[in-house]
Amino acid sequence: MTQAPQMKENIAKVEVVCNNCGSTESTFITHGVEHEYDNTTSDVFNVVQCKHCELVYLNPRPDVSELKTIYPDSYYAYGLQQQNVEAENKSSLLYRARKFVYMSRLTRALDLCQPSPVLKVLDVGCADGRALNWYKSVEKYKVETYGVDFDGAAVEKARASGHTVYLGRFEDVAIEKNTFDLVVATHVIEHVADPKGFARRAFEVLKPGGVFLCETPNVGSFDAKVFAKQHWGGYHFPRHWVLYNSKSIAAMAQSVGFKVESIQYHPAPAFWNWTCHSIVKSWSNDKPAGQAAKLQILADNLFPPVDFQRNNLKNLFFVAGFTAVDVVIKAITGTTSNMAVVLRRPN
Repeated sequence: MTQAPQMKENIAKVEVVCNNCGSTESTFITHGVEHEYDNTTSDVFNVVQCKHCELVYLNPRPDVSELKTIYPDSYYAYGLQQQNVEAENKSSLLYRARKFVYMSRLTRALDLCQPSPVLKVLDVGCADGRALNWYKSVEKYKVETYGVDFDGAAVEKARASGHTVYLGRFEDVAIEKNTFDLVVATHVIEHVADPKGFARRAFEVLKPGGVFLCETPNVGSFDAKVFAKQHWGGYHFPRHWVLYNSKSIAAMAQSVGFKVESIQYHPAPAFWNWTCHSIVKSWSNDKPAGQAAKLQILADNLFPPVDFQRNNLKNLFFVAGFTAVDVVIKAITGTTSNMAVVLRRPN
């Protein structure tokens, strides 16, 4: 019988200061553990908020040497392209909806780029190239696709699809400056050790006048505040290291030279799914072993933390429901827990 993979204890961690302003003064918000994968780490992580600029971050956080630990081979982003191929063959309604939404946002970002016969687009954290494949299919523009990711197997898959992909962390790989018309980082900046350095790197590789589309969680949202002390899916322990609200991300972007053109708010069904998974799983606390196991199975089946990305009928139902919730919340509060920040490098 194959044994389940064991979670690591006491992974390497580092104490950090506020990445925005450098302050060492922070307020404890909450703590949490991994609840999405069963083969990363069982360590407890603290979430704190800077007393001076409102930045929220893990402290201590995993050291970069632990990236392969907290991003196992089963990490959902590494298999999205294969899931898309299967969904295309089955004409999945959820897949078509996801693609339509993503392509609409991308086309609007390309509309902001300065006119050029060929638009060079860099996808940071491209994984296996799912989004890059979509970029190439944009009919309105001729797009030249580039990506960067630190997972070797995912990079090989993306390269096999015809994209130019750099292997390594965006902050480290050799990319020529003043090259791209558009840099896209969809839920990446919250994962990196130095978000300000990450944004500065995007500034450098963009052409003057180029656009940086940065999508990231919003700790200023209704659900982030309601579930701040426990369960908020946007914490994504232990992979989200730095979390912004509209004020803190604007301050960071302006500090490296960007002009903030807009901050838009989109539904975040995945965060709601993770929130609900955490809530149901917490019901197993202090329960007898047999009952606790059943509640954990219930959480995994109702709100699968990884398989939520699959394009099936059950997920279509929940994605639609969570999206409707966010539409209502946005109508009332003006925001959701998913920010799409459009930044421009001045000419």
